[in-house]
Amino acid sequence: MSLKKIKLDWEGFIKNLRREGTPERVFFFEHGVDEAIQQAIQEKYGIWDHLNPDATDYNYRKSVATHRFLGLELMRVFPPNARMVGAVANDDWENEGEGAISSWQDFEAYPWPDPDNADFSVLEYYEKNLSQDMRTFAVLDLWEVVRPLFGFESFCFKLYEDQALIEAVTRKVAEFNLAVIRAYCDFDCHAVLYLSDDLGFKSSTMLAPDTIRRLFMPWHKAMADLAHKKGKYVFFHSCGQMYELMDDYIDFVGIDAKHSFEEVVLPVTEVKKLYGNRLSLLGGVDVDLLARSDEKTIRAKTREILDNCVPGGGYFLGAGNWVTNYIPLENYITMVDEGRNWHGSQKT
Repeated sequence: MSLKKIKLDWEGFIKNLRREGTPERVFFFEHGVDEAIQQAIQEKYGIWDHLNPDATDYNYRKSVATHRFLGLELMRVFPPNARMVGAVANDDWENEGEGAISSWQDFEAYPWPDPDNADFSVLEYYEKNLSQDMRTFAVLDLWEVVRPLFGFESFCFKLYEDQALIEAVTRKVAEFNLAVIRAYCDFDCHAVLYLSDDLGFKSSTMLAPDTIRRLFMPWHKAMADLAHKKGKYVFFHSCGQMYELMDDYIDFVGIDAKHSFEEVVLPVTEVKKLYGNRLSLLGGVDVDLLARSDEKTIRAKTREILDNCVPGGGYFLGAGNWVTNYIPLENYITMVDEGRNWHGSQKT
């Protein structure tokens, strides 16, 4: 399948993000594209063939070529040592029982990373070499770091036994993030603070909403305020049923856009009805649909989403979550193709 070419348009991207009217074309956003999918795109379309594999900036140029091919003005980067992660068990599975911190002694002994060790060379490169129709973003987490440091079960006990320890760990992680954000904001090419904390599961928030409001939301606001003060936008990724907190994240934290939507929780079309006049929406084509459905179903669902979400601005087409390696390339390209050829609800 060949794809209709589109011209990247950063000014149009921002106008759509600000919901300044229905855009002339569909804009796209992806939380991330698995390396296996990127390689499959190369094998089918040869998007890296013009690049010199011996060049020192080969990987940077590959990433740019991939994102441009997919029509993505905003490109995710992964600066080394610039994202704190929680302790994990073997094979990257989180230990739910007990993590690295269960006492104040553990807190004092833990090897907390130093934000001064973050390596921003990827942004230094893109600051000089990225074209003006593209920008970068990188992911930062808070709850997603604090939880595995304790282990979910241990965390829940500590809420009652020693909440001060939870607050101290949370502060450590948040202060690391704030230091990284200050560095990010020095780069003109880096346009978005992207907070990623899965606050919910299929039917509820993972913690009581008031606990999230008390422990994590003030730090989310501090990070968002810093980014906004520096002229950056704030995107928030959260999976699961967390909509009891949505008004807080719009009005208190001040997020500009929300990512991650699941059909079994709340379809993006319903989120548009509820919050579309106050918030921009990123993605929403369910990963399960992309992984297991046929072309006709994917096209129909993509059109349904576009018909309901594009009018008025504030919607960016993409997968409901990460573009995983188990999504068949043809299925993903079908979604992209439908977006590039969509011209409004009159399309059949």
